[in-house]
Amino acid sequence: MEEKQKFDAKLEEGVAYFEQMLAMMPDDRTTLEFLAVVYPQMGEKAKAEHALAELARVLVKEGDVESAVALLDKLEACESSAAKAMAVRIRALKEPKPDLVPEAVATHASDAGPAAAEFSRATEAEAVLAESLGEAEVAAHLRSLPDNGRLFLVSALATMYRERPDALEPAIARLADAHGCPPVPLDAFEPDRSAVAKLGERLVKLRGTIPFASLAGTSLVAVLNPGDEELRRAVADALGENVRFYLADPQHVEAAVAKLWPEEVEGA
Repeated sequence: MEEKQKFDAKLEEGVAYFEQMLAMMPDDRTTLEFLAVVYPQMGEKAKAEHALAELARVLVKEGDVESAVALLDKLEACESSAAKAMAVRIRALKEPKPDLVPEAVATHASDAGPAAAEFSRATEAEAVLAESLGEAEVAAHLRSLPDNGRLFLVSALATMYRERPDALEPAIARLADAHGCPPVPLDAFEPDRSAVAKLGERLVKLRGTIPFASLAGTSLVAVLNPGDEELRRAVADALGENVRFYLADPQHVEAAVAKLWPEEVEGA
């Protein structure tokens, strides 16, 4: 019961944050996707249907017909008139009109190269992030990390959590604003194990990339370095679908990794 109460509190905290964002930016797709996922978990049926209908409206407005079509089954199962109206509108767009439906981007298996090269790229990307936050000592520490052949989290934010905890919260707020990547209460979710399997251990353990939910062909993924475009492309290529990125607290990322590989924690 206590664990459920903690889960509910974290979820409510995250929802309150995103509801505030939605009030300021009613067409924000990332916020609507998050709410459309969490409202059903909270038993908020009316709010869930409203968020889903609004998400569909935004997708159509943006011209992302493919993602809108992926919501059809959910929209048609709704009771709200707004959701049913969007379902009718999207079904009309679904009719064979090649110029309206964008061709899906082909995904390619990426050759990440040797493990040592991946480690080197990860440390440099995280050092650059630390420097952008004015944390020169953290950057120097990251560049000095030895590659011992083991997979461990390489992260500027995780290093700040251990060495500069007072600077962590302002850094997360700054990154969220700079990269349009809102914070997510990751500890309120279970890792999406099927998506984790697609990413592989390196993207999860080395870079702290945690898929935590999916919605009609869109994966919701927590990251620790939202400014690393190469990392974001690698995640999108591995999952082979639309991805929405959220910023996580490093403590919660480490806890998620421990859930995914508990035997390594026990044997550490």
